[in-house]
Amino acid sequence: LQVSVTRRFARRLQFGGAWTWSKAMDFADTDTTAVSTFVPVRIFNYGLAGFDRTHVVKINSLYDVPGVPWKNRALKTVLNDWHISGIASLISGAPQGVSYSSTNGADITGSPTDGPHVVVTGNPVLPKDQRTFSRFFDASVFAPPAVGTSGNADRTLFRGPGINNFDLSLLKDFYVYERMHFQFRAEAYNAFNHTQYSAVNTGAQFNPAGQQTNKLFGQVTAARDPRIVQLGLRLYF
Repeated sequence: LQVSVTRRFARRLQFGGAWTWSKAMDFADTDTTAVSTFVPVRIFNYGLAGFDRTHVVKINSLYDVPGVPWKNRALKTVLNDWHISGIASLISGAPQGVSYSSTNGADITGSPTDGPHVVVTGNPVLPKDQRTFSRFFDASVFAPPAVGTSGNADRTLFRGPGINNFDLSLLKDFYVYERMHFQFRAEAYNAFNHTQYSAVNTGAQFNPAGQQTNKLFGQVTAARDPRIVQLGLRLYF
């Protein structure tokens, strides 16, 4: 489903918004992605595509700041012809799976090509108000597969961090004459300096006793860029 709305420029304001609601499923994201043949292909391979995003919302706006009514030329030069624009991006997180490894490299499946999946004993998805930097999902619901089995984890089990980003810009025109003017631009990416996580450790590793040994398992490991401010000056002619 794709929906868009646009308000054409009127009374110094224009804005628009677009929302995409979608679901993408496949066996492999690319032509070279390996597909397991150890178990029925649909069980281990079919699921949400790595590029699936349930919601993608984009909102843009432009506002021409009203000029001052005063006749003072210096004040009008400084205070008139300012423009404010912005883009907001609200995007669902990417589907995430959990990998399996052992500290002793035990052969679980007996296959030379296909390793096992981790065993899932419960729902790893935490309510949003319970997610923290050190516990993005419930790492306690994972266990190692028994020798001779293939595990039971699906291809994807939860969604990673989404995007909640706002970019703003402030523009000012300085007219030399009708066909030539300078434009000062101040642009702020992630203008509110909102922390946005970008990666979570999803590597489950167990010792022979079945204990989790990856201390970072379930923790956030990276974040997107902080606020970035850019200043520029353009000449139009």
